[in-house]
Amino acid sequence: MRTTPAAARRRARRWTAFAGALVASPFAALAVAAAGLFPAEVAIASALTAGPAGLLLLTALNTEKQRPRRSGDLMIARTLTGERTVDLSQIERVRLLTYFSYGGVSERVLLVRDAHGTSLGLTEPASRRALRRALENLPRHGPRPRVSKAALVHLGILPTPGRLALHTVTVWLATVLGLCGYLCVVLKLAT
Repeated sequence: MRTTPAAARRRARRWTAFAGALVASPFAALAVAAAGLFPAEVAIASALTAGPAGLLLLTALNTEKQRPRRSGDLMIARTLTGERTVDLSQIERVRLLTYFSYGGVSERVLLVRDAHGTSLGLTEPASRRALRRALENLPRHGPRPRVSKAALVHLGILPTPGRLALHTVTVWLATVLGLCGYLCVVLKLAT
């Protein structure tokens, strides 16, 4: 049974709100600590555990967890939030998400959004090949999907390898600076 785009979007919004609440939990804990209900160290512990857990959850919500099935132009995959179906003939946007796992290894996810508003993160080689074929076979006339240059390079459509390295370095710097800033704000508010 195919999951409707509206149901997939509702589930995704609920899980995104939960992940956002995890990221914001240190600030809520600081507000409660300011009222004297418990020490500020609880907010610091929350910042070190719940905050990064929420960020990791945000990166994994849309990502395929097993090899997707294809039915014509439809790509159906299971994610953390349930089954998602993306119509590759109605692609609206494609972007490359890069995050870093244990040991500094970069993980790349092609986030595809269709005209129905359903998003799916593609990681499997077969999924990437299907997306590349779909982008190459789009009609020349009519609206074109917005595809980031980094996604085009990752798909092999745009031959600019230095651009992918620049993308990776930029994302790494933004990640490190963002996490440091997040922890600094929590620690500053806790003192």
